[in-house]
Amino acid sequence: MKKLKNAVVPALLSVSVLGLTACGNGDEGKTLITSKAGDVTTTHVIDQIGKEEIAKNAFQILLNDILKDKYGKKVDEQKIKDDVDAEIKKYGGKEQFEALLQQQSPGMTADKYKESRLTEAYQKQLMNDTVKVSDDEVKDSVKKASHILIKVKSSSDPSGLSDAKAKEKAQSILEQLKKDPKQFASLAKKESGDTGTKEKGGELGYVAKGDTVPEFEKALFKLKEGEMSGLVKSDYGYHIIKAEKQDDFAKQKEALKEKIRQTKVQEKPELMIDAYKKLLKDYNVDYKDEDLKKIIDEKILNTTASQQ
Repeated sequence: MKKLKNAVVPALLSVSVLGLTACGNGDEGKTLITSKAGDVTTTHVIDQIGKEEIAKNAFQILLNDILKDKYGKKVDEQKIKDDVDAEIKKYGGKEQFEALLQQQSPGMTADKYKESRLTEAYQKQLMNDTVKVSDDEVKDSVKKASHILIKVKSSSDPSGLSDAKAKEKAQSILEQLKKDPKQFASLAKKESGDTGTKEKGGELGYVAKGDTVPEFEKALFKLKEGEMSGLVKSDYGYHIIKAEKQDDFAKQKEALKEKIRQTKVQEKPELMIDAYKKLLKDYNVDYKDEDLKKIIDEKILNTTASQQ
């Protein structure tokens, strides 16, 4: 499911959204502006922007209000605001910070960013309530790993070696490691073709099932802590994988649970769709406009449509 964007509508449009009594019933709607050239009504605004966009924004406003009411006491709002203030200071002040924000999301301000962070925190609470992950499930679903990759040249990455030379080089490194496993980090820094982990001695951190290509995952999850694989071939080249000691598991557990929840929701978006539907029912949501209700039901609270 695509994540619902934290859309922010202008104040004037918010008024029209809340007063959509004429949408689809043939009336001109509520008058917002008058002039000698003619009036501007809610119907005109809706026609210009599009009813689907209006529905998405209206639903997001509604959902944010419900989540804040339900989870406001569980979220440390002041800490989130303080964290954002620290970010603003880090990037040289509000003006510079907002310039960076607008590169990523035009129209975004520091205040809107704070609100989006709060909304994310409320949504996280809803996901925690909806998608349960036990400690045992985390232990079964993750492995802490490092690897050394000797890349094979391909059309998408011409920097690698031929298959034969890559295999020969990987085998040579593996033989060195069999004699002295303590060299793993130093050899990774020297030889690995994975630029993202090379400087960290090949450290991947915690790898969850589904994070990597099947060949890598199959080999990793067979290893016990401290064990090292033989050569593992994937589309990227030849890997030598090491299962690291999970001595910081307790510290990382909650973050790992969050990662697994995200994976579950990606695989089954109906989990969150059903949670949204339950929230709307619990809060006695009553649509005053049938067109709005139809769009929300068909375009937002619909598993197939939400994945498109």
